[in-house]
Order: sequence, then structure tokens, then C-alpha cells
Amino acid sequence: MSKNPFSFFLAECLDRLPCRRYRDREDRPRRLRALFFSLLTLILGTAYILWVGLVVFRNPGIQDVLFLGAEALAFFLLVILAGDVWHLRFHPPEGLEPTAAYPIDIFVPCCGEPLEVIRTTLRAVTGIAYAPVQVYVLDDAGSPQVADLARSLGGHYLSRPQAGLPLLDSKSGNLNFGLSRSRGELILVLDADQVPAPDILSRLAGFFRLPRVAFVQTKQAFFLPEGDPFYNGDEVFYDAVQLSNDQANAVISCGSGVLYRRRALEEMGGFATWNIVEDVTTSYELLSRGWKGIYFPYALSRGLAPQTLAGVYRQRFQWCLDTMRLFFWDNPLFKSGLSFRQRRHFLLIMLSYLVSGLVFPIFCVIPLLVYLGGDSSLLGQETVYWALRGAYLGATILMFRYLFVRGNALKQFKMLFGLFPVYGAATLAALFYPPGRKPAYRVNNRHPFAESGVWLPLTLHFGVIILHLILPFLSLWLGWVLPRLIVFNAVFSAVIIWVLADLVLTAGAKLQWSPDLDPRRVYGG
Repeated sequence: MSKNPFSFFLAECLDRLPCRRYRDREDRPRRLRALFFSLLTLILGTAYILWVGLVVFRNPGIQDVLFLGAEALAFFLLVILAGDVWHLRFHPPEGLEPTAAYPIDIFVPCCGEPLEVIRTTLRAVTGIAYAPVQVYVLDDAGSPQVADLARSLGGHYLSRPQAGLPLLDSKSGNLNFGLSRSRGELILVLDADQVPAPDILSRLAGFFRLPRVAFVQTKQAFFLPEGDPFYNGDEVFYDAVQLSNDQANAVISCGSGVLYRRRALEEMGGFATWNIVEDVTTSYELLSRGWKGIYFPYALSRGLAPQTLAGVYRQRFQWCLDTMRLFFWDNPLFKSGLSFRQRRHFLLIMLSYLVSGLVFPIFCVIPLLVYLGGDSSLLGQETVYWALRGAYLGATILMFRYLFVRGNALKQFKMLFGLFPVYGAATLAALFYPPGRKPAYRVNNRHPFAESGVWLPLTLHFGVIILHLILPFLSLWLGWVLPRLIVFNAVFSAVIIWVLADLVLTAGAKLQWSPDLDPRRVYGG
């Protein structure tokens, strides 16, 4: 039986390329396929954008110009994605062997979380197999019960309210308070709901043999219901984007399960306080100062994730607002100290929020404008359009398949699309919070097991779905536009309804938990 020519060519290429890093050889087939389909996507996407541009230029209408702009910005995100995410960097699961017994402080910041949640975390912290270590519970709520719990488990209890200090800068101020009252060479930060594994420090500390390593971020893991309906696991980010960030020294700190070098933090004056929370901005500043970050792609702690749509909205709004404040007021393109590759990698996260918050709403609105009596430059060009757009879409799907082997790219896309009201509002809000005007901070898991209303956050989704269901028939009945154009736009309406309905159905479904991942059992809630 003859060999497949592409497979034969691929094998030849693999044999000739040198291997330098852990799992480099095993990942090469995926990497080469990702490169091939990324290049194909960029070629077909360029042809498609140019063709649409020429068609729109001949007979421009408002909705046509909007459509072209939205497609161009979405394509620009794909260009950055294709250039950044194909090359991943892995690390052996055992980590590096430490050359010294680094004194390590463990910070557990809390601010009114349920006592049973904090207790579960602190009990797990006492089981960490490492020495010497000091545990600091940083309690911005000033709870006597938390103080008694911390001391009973052998930890140090620090509280700004009990010390007579104001609660400035929320979590980052709390961490800096702990930084000023501790002495460990390394600092592990764990959120109050993050249950660590016993070997978390023994597997991370060895990376600080490398003198310019400022922090090591572990993969985030959560107690999730079956199917992870709100995509809290975020495999695309943790199993692909962060691995590619590691390759470019652009790793993003996620704020928990992260081990810092004290000297690096002290060099920049402590944890960053400019943004709402410290994680992204602290890593951004450290990397721009020449320090290095490492992503350890294994889950060494597990915590709580939002269990309701309202909780998802609050969390994602805060993430997006922090990120887009950097985009508008400290953009990586103009950030001194960053390399070109680092600028691209930070820009990728920002553009994904921008596309979700601005581009996806445009795609929702354009068919509605057409139904209401608008025109389209693409009328009469449908065959060419579907041929070019279909080829471009097919190549994109294949590119995603090899860029995100372990991530559900379709689920990620649906969540980005479904959360467009959140990301749009956060992007707009970021414009009104320049340096010197900081948004308020809200603790995400203060009431982790509370139920909340399902349907109110979906009001806009219902409105969009209803309009896309009704307007095609109304437009056809009243003769607002040509039937041919209605049919053409109905395809887009069907896709929009399909995507938005996924979040609607998810929000209304009852969560199903496996016994070992039910947070109520783990935390005694």
C-alpha cells in the first residue's frame, strides 16, 4: 500500500528538525498541521476580505460597510491567533529539582467568603509537603472566626481592619500588606477557595533556579458540573494560549496557584495596584521589566467557579474590564520593555474581548437592518460569496482543530458570542476609567452556593432571538426587501439563533454534579 504523500512529506520534515525541549518531537505533527492550516486560512481569508471590499466599494451601504469592518477586525484576530498559538512550550510534570530549600510564604487572601470554604482551603494548605513554609491568612473582613481558624491551624493571621489600616486597592492592597509583613524568598498566592495539592511547592520551586524567573503560574482547575456548561474550564486558554504564551515569555498570571519571587515583586514596588485585581497587570509589569514567567500546565489546585449565569457575568465583566483598561491606557503596542512577540501575545487576549464586545453585536444587527428595508452589495453575488466564505470557514475550523487540540473551540466561540453584552459593556466602561480612576472591586465567591435569577441576564439575548425569528417573515409579508435577499440573510439569522440559544438553554438547565466534583460536598456548603 502506497504512503499518503502529505504524511510522507511530514515524516521527512520531522526527522530533519532538531529536538530541544520536552515533548517537542511528539508535538511536531500537530504543530506542522497547525502551521499549514493557519497559512491556508490567512490566504483564503485575505482573498475573501479583498473580494468583499471590492464589492462593497462599488455600491457602499451603511450595513455593508459595517459588515466589511466587522469581518476585517475578526480576520485581524485570526491573523494574531495564527501567528501566536501554533508553537507551544511544555514542561515535565515533575517540574525542576530545586537546588536550595527556598523559604516560602503562602498567602491566602480572603474577604468575607464562607468560613467552611476558607477552612477547606487552609486544611489543605497544612498538608503541603514542603519546608520551610509560613502560612499567612490575609483577612480584609477582619473576622474573629477566621482569625481563630488560622491560628488553630498554625498560620499567621493578618488583617488590615484589625491593624487600623484602610482597605485601599482591594486584593492587591491586601497582598502588599502581607508582603510587607513576611520574609519568605518565594510567595505562593492561593485564593480562599483554591484547594492546593500536597506537592504544589515541590513541583514549582525548582524553576526559581533560573535567576530571572519572577513567577510560575499553574493551570487553573475548578469543581465543575458535568459538561462544564459555562465553559469555566477554559481549555482553549489553559491548554493552548498559555502554552504559547510560555514560548514567547508572555505568560499571564491568573492570581491563584501562582508562585512569585519576592525580589521581583519588590523591584516593581509590590503587586500592581493600578487595575481592579493584581494578576494580569502584575505579570504584565514584571515581563516588561525583563523578568520571566513560566506556565506549568498541570492543575495543582482546584477551586470554585461561578455556578450561575449572573456569577459568570460578574466574573467575566471584571476580567474584561481589567484587560481593556490595559488596552486603552497601557497598550502593549506602546509598552516599553516588551518584545514584538510579547506585544502580539498580550494583544491577542485584548482583541478577543474587542471582537466579542463590538464585532459580534454588529453581526447580530446587520441582518436586522436588511430586513427593515436595507440593501446589500452582495445581492447577485451569492454564489461567489458562499464559495469564498465557505472555503475560508472550512480552513478556519481545521486551523482551530490543530491549534486547540485539547480545547473545545466551538464552545469557546459560543461563549464569546453569547457574552457579547458583558464584554461590550466592560469595553465601554474601560474608556471611563483612565489611570487615577479605578473601578470598584467585587469579591466573586462571597456567596458561592447562592441561587440567583436565570432569565434577567438573558433579556437582550431573547430580544435578539425574537427579532431574528420574526423580522424575516414580517419583511417578506410586507414586501420590505426582495425575497432573495431575505433568504440570503436568513442563513445568518439561523446561525445567530443557534449560537445564542446555546447560552439560553445552558442557563436554564439544572446543573449535574459528579460526587467527587460537587463543591457543596467538598466545602461542606
